[in-house]
Amino acid sequence: MEVYVISLKNLEQEELQNLLFHQLSMDEQVYLEKWKSPKKRLTILGGRLLLRHVARLHGLTSYHLEYGENGKPFFSNSSDHFFNISHSGEYLSLAWSSKDIGIDLEQIRKEMPKFPERMLSATDFSYFQKQREDQKKACFFTLWTRKESFIKLYGNNIFQKAREISVTDGTNLLSVVNDPFAYFHTCQWKDYIISVCTLEKWAHLSVQYVTLQEIIP
Repeated sequence: MEVYVISLKNLEQEELQNLLFHQLSMDEQVYLEKWKSPKKRLTILGGRLLLRHVARLHGLTSYHLEYGENGKPFFSNSSDHFFNISHSGEYLSLAWSSKDIGIDLEQIRKEMPKFPERMLSATDFSYFQKQREDQKKACFFTLWTRKESFIKLYGNNIFQKAREISVTDGTNLLSVVNDPFAYFHTCQWKDYIISVCTLEKWAHLSVQYVTLQEIIP
């Protein structure tokens, strides 16, 4: 398992975006043009460029993407490589694995949601309440990113399923859940929390920052 991060600020110039757009495959260009929001288009462009870079690092120079029922992309021509993408603030992250995977990246914002009990299971909210006040913000985003990475692993909708999932036992964070089966890995990177949910038992979460010069051929 590997996690790569890029800054989308480096791609904000319109002239650069136009140049990079024409380096995408025809299928990728068609998919990108479906989105009207400049912010969404920037995120998709950054994701496609980072995916191409990481795929090449692993010997996958040609691939075709398809999308699952809930929009999760996957390689239709490879059963040995899996990825997932997340975006928050100025950064975009990509998790890569030999097994299916989900990732969530969240900036630790100044304010938490006003009603965290509406977003967490009763078990996880009990765990959250036990934390010191100065730890609650990081705790909330740790719980939330673990939930979202789990749901992204299995391709479900986060807002429909969040309160049904517990990533703690009320006292401790869980490193593994069994129904369905998955392993959790979480770290703080800058002022962001990154959580990965994977089927790899012995995975280690380390973050590799990728520069613009590396992803542009």
